[in-house]
Amino acid sequence: MNVSWPKVAPQIRAKHVSKRVTQMMLQEEPEISTRYIPLDDEDGSEFLSPYAIKQQLSRISSKFPNTNITTEVIGRTVEYNDLVLMKISEMNDLQRHFRAEDDKYADEAPQKKIVFIVHGLSVMGISSIDCLSHDKGFTKLLSYYLTHLDNFDIFLIPLANPDGFTASQHKTIWNKNVSPQNACPGVNIDRNFDVAWNSSNIISSCSQQYPGTSPFSEAESRAIRDVFHKYGHKIVAYMHVHAGSYAPSIYKGEAVLYPRGFSEAQLDDDKYIDLKGDIDEAMRNASFKAVSVTVDTLHNWYGRVFGSSVDYASTIYGIPFSLELVMQLYDKHIFDTVELYEESALSQVWSRVIDVIFTHIWRHIHETDT
Repeated sequence: MNVSWPKVAPQIRAKHVSKRVTQMMLQEEPEISTRYIPLDDEDGSEFLSPYAIKQQLSRISSKFPNTNITTEVIGRTVEYNDLVLMKISEMNDLQRHFRAEDDKYADEAPQKKIVFIVHGLSVMGISSIDCLSHDKGFTKLLSYYLTHLDNFDIFLIPLANPDGFTASQHKTIWNKNVSPQNACPGVNIDRNFDVAWNSSNIISSCSQQYPGTSPFSEAESRAIRDVFHKYGHKIVAYMHVHAGSYAPSIYKGEAVLYPRGFSEAQLDDDKYIDLKGDIDEAMRNASFKAVSVTVDTLHNWYGRVFGSSVDYASTIYGIPFSLELVMQLYDKHIFDTVELYEESALSQVWSRVIDVIFTHIWRHIHETDT
């Protein structure tokens, strides 16, 4: 179902996209979570700032009054920016639960499984996607995740590569952090995990794919590793969310990717094939028909890649669902309605995809338990 664009000038492609805009603008936005209070005009719209991320998250958290949100600094970068983990659960009154082993009641709720989500690990292009870079858009995307708090706790790192996020705003192509290296600064954090690490060849530090001097050489990847190490027994899904390219003229569309990247051999696991079917059905049943979401392996999307966080979660920790959510960029200078289109991509495409993923994970857990 992936959209395949002909090799034509960006201006011509923009006309085709503009028709898609018109189609989507005519559709009614689906119902979204009522758990949150959107940031209003008085709040402004700001970039998520590596230098003030905890304060911004505190303000954003206040928009979810019925939710328990805590923030924890889990690392610090070479530029002394905090790596912040949001731990999110339902704000329920304590309920009494029966403990059969000692014939008593306890004021302890059963522990939920965790969905672990990472934004801003791969920073290329995310400044052009509001839900990954601006507080207003991020708040709305967060509301889609939190719709499923009745089934899961959610751990979220909003800016997993804050140094690289800052650098990417001043460079056309940048997808690394800024740690000092021999020739050029920076390591691609999503190639720095200890799974088939750099097993193909030696890559120059000037490459945007540079995996570092060794696995987990970077504070950012170590922070994510430590979350897996501490909570891996409760994590049922890992999602790495990022932009699909550095420019809107490179159109590959929206995608949900699954392991593996380091091998073209397919996993003998029907759950990802079933997930593809669920997402395809959600897109077919949507009121608009012009948009599709590719569901495929990392290898089929990128070619062979090594040291990715998705493969690490799946291969090393055995996380049942390990996914990469790839968001398409749309040019904000080609036509007037593009901001509405970006909003529609979030509210009409990704809201459905996120709902399908969480629902599929929940169903899979309970089918496995029975």
